[in-house]
Amino acid sequence: MKKKYGAIKTTLVFSVLFLGVFAINSNAQEMAVPAGLQAALFKKIFSFDKTLAAKGTIEVAVIGNGGDAIVSAFKDAGVSAKVSDQIPAGATIVYMMPGAASLKQQTASRGILSISGVSSYVEEGRISIGLGIEGGKPKIIVNMAQLKAEGQELSADLLSIAKIIQ
Repeated sequence: MKKKYGAIKTTLVFSVLFLGVFAINSNAQEMAVPAGLQAALFKKIFSFDKTLAAKGTIEVAVIGNGGDAIVSAFKDAGVSAKVSDQIPAGATIVYMMPGAASLKQQTASRGILSISGVSSYVEEGRISIGLGIEGGKPKIIVNMAQLKAEGQELSADLLSIAKIIQ
């Protein structure tokens, strides 16, 4: 009986270690663009959003675990940002970290732009604007349906260089 429990325990330990390594690798792969470059690119993207320009101030709420690096990168780029577990009053932009729960209904109903460094979130329609890698270079990805639901309007100049998801 002891032998059976020992084998089960060993199998369980290896399973947990394997899943932990797999989860770490999958999260690392989801954010292909480094935080500093993301912040600089998003800051430039914000200047092409006519809706944000009308609001005047930009306040980024970073939702999800591990958001300190992106908050620091936004601050270094001159953009006000803070980590939050929910969308705070006054936020004009929500940045979704890997693993964060979808807030697409909340961003749409409140007219808040949603962004992320996780390109699959754009493709799934969870957020409006994301960054990915194409041909070894950063690529802007825009989900038009979610962008419209959030009441955002991007300039044609930005849309002409972005990958568009209908």
